[in-house]
Amino acid sequence: MRELNRFKVIQAIADQGLAIWRAAERLGLSRRQVERLVLRYRAEHR
Repeated sequence: MRELNRFKVIQAIADQGLAIWRAAERLGLSRRQVERLVLRYRAEHR
């Protein structure tokens, strides 16, 4: 369930422009970690 939530948040950043700092707070991760996840998501889903 946690992975699904993480995916939805990363998807919201990439597709809807959710702020990275806000996503980092939600997920309990650093901003840099979230940036890496977004880069990986964009590479795999484009």
